Amino acid sequence: MKKSGKEFLVGCLVAFAVLLLFVFGWLMGVVGPFSKEAHFRLLYSFAGGVEVGSPVRVSGIKVGKVDRLEFLPAEEQGKNSGATVRVSISVSPRAAIAVKMDSKFFVNMAGIIGERYIEISPGSEASAILSDGSEVRGVDPPRIDQLLSQGYGVFGRIQDFIEQNERTITDFLAQTNKLMGEANKLMKGDDKRRLFTLIDNLNLITDDMKKLTHRLTTPEADEAYTEMRELIRRAHQVDKDGLKKFFQEEGIRARIF
Repeated sequence: MKKSGKEFLVGCLVAFAVLLLFVFGWLMGVVGPFSKEAHFRLLYSFAGGVEVGSPVRVSGIKVGKVDRLEFLPAEEQGKNSGATVRVSISVSPRAAIAVKMDSKFFVNMAGIIGERYIEISPGSEASAILSDGSEVRGVDPPRIDQLLSQGYGVFGRIQDFIEQNERTITDFLAQTNKLMGEANKLMKGDDKRRLFTLIDNLNLITDDMKKLTHRLTTPEADEAYTEMRELIRRAHQVDKDGLKKFFQEEGIRARIF
């Protein structure tokens, strides 16, 4: 009897521990016995460091996790805009209603060196809810490694350019420094007064040009332009041969000379 009582007590403790573990998992969102999660499959060309168990968030709130990662067969890659990876995720029912047909699926990072996670951008209210088990194309994350590699290449070319043209750049900087020095001297003593006088004269010239331009846009100026154009038009219509013959007549010559 004592042995049976001890076994019963141990069994109760084990059952209680399992119950506590189950409740803890339910509170943490690992298990959900009273609700059915929605599952989606996302296609990416680059997973961006997402792993199995990485969180899934909607508007920054954790609502699920990544269940599986797999490579797409070669025959399926061409049919899915060059996608090479399929990411299977599960989302809680309370958040699944916010996942619409036009929702976007991003691979984000928490902080500079934080964990990677799937961020779901809710779609518009007019769009229909994305059905359970749907497969959609995700938004590929930026390739930081490629950007760094390209940046190193650009910096290398800049360094090579500076080394090849070091003398030219040095001369340019020296001339610029000399120019700034001359400008500084110009702003002192009599030269400074001359400079200000020059600026005042330029301002006066600018005012005169402004007045002249204003007068050229008046109705009287437009009328003068019209008359000049008419005069030029009539001059082009003069018969050159007839005019030449007229001046070559003896009577005309006598009157003129």
